[in-house]
Amino acid sequence: MNTWSLRLCAALLLSACASGEPGTPAAAAPPAPTPVGEAKCDSRYGNTPRPQTNSLDGVLALASLCTTIYGESLAWTDADGTARAGCLVSGPGAAADKPLPLLVFLHPSLFPMDTLLLTDLLPRQTSADLSGDPTRPGFSLLLVAGRDTEHYYPFPDDTGLGWDNWYRNLDRSSPDLNVDVATIDHFIAAVKERGIVDPKRVYLSGWSNGSAMAELYGLNTPGIAAAAVYSSPNPFGDSTDPCPQAAFGNNKMALLHVGNQCDIIGICDSSEALLKDLRTRGLAAPVESIRVGNLLQEVQGCSALCAAPANPANIIAANQLGTVNHLRWPLGYTERMLNFLREHPLP
Repeated sequence: MNTWSLRLCAALLLSACASGEPGTPAAAAPPAPTPVGEAKCDSRYGNTPRPQTNSLDGVLALASLCTTIYGESLAWTDADGTARAGCLVSGPGAAADKPLPLLVFLHPSLFPMDTLLLTDLLPRQTSADLSGDPTRPGFSLLLVAGRDTEHYYPFPDDTGLGWDNWYRNLDRSSPDLNVDVATIDHFIAAVKERGIVDPKRVYLSGWSNGSAMAELYGLNTPGIAAAAVYSSPNPFGDSTDPCPQAAFGNNKMALLHVGNQCDIIGICDSSEALLKDLRTRGLAAPVESIRVGNLLQEVQGCSALCAAPANPANIIAANQLGTVNHLRWPLGYTERMLNFLREHPLP
């Protein structure tokens, strides 16, 4: 085979690798972290993987309510040997000849995937229009469970269920891929293999730490069309992250963030800074923000009274109003979140 033919074959292989399926294109190169104080960072991926723990909420998570919401329990074992769980609530009549959008929901830290019941997503699951096609109402809903680990959050959220968005290794060719990322990959792939998912309409949502993982994951997973999340800390460097990094990604998805004007540990300010950075650098598009007040009315900007305190020892004591706001789902805004997803499928 001549040199030209070899080059052509190589080009075709590279083109195939950029097919848009999760995990196939080359990962984005993470920028070096900026250590805070004497923090010992991973030179490529920010922080080292968070150690696993045995917390009470981790034990309580074993009693999942998946079957009570007519879901199918899913199981897998990750590369660390940890048993992982998911729950699939298939959309109405989802089949190969009627593929429906797939919405992946990532729960907040300290709370299990049953937190879904505190939202109004489930009542909309059979009728909401995420496809833009009146003959295909509803969507399939995939819940994925996090792990019981240490967190870089103040007490009482320093250990427990959640997502390791601090170890930012999303390189699918790496043997040390973040196991939470691998778990989400696995469950999405398992559902798509059934032929019931519209491949142009795989969406993400989440709450708090789950939103942070949804943003990090979506920005680095081609095949994800859009994300609409609630009350997300900056996954690349919130106020308590010892090894922040500049945002990076290889998937220019659409992103809507719904957040509180007053929230815990400066989430309003840090999330707005991230959204501005994503817009400016073209890492996501479009990037939209909705801010809600204490009474769930729509407002503008962040409250100066709820800025991140210096070295908070206790989330609740640092900002009681922000804590109350953070622990509620933004009822009244879910339809706008779902509409945003519908309007931003893959091309």
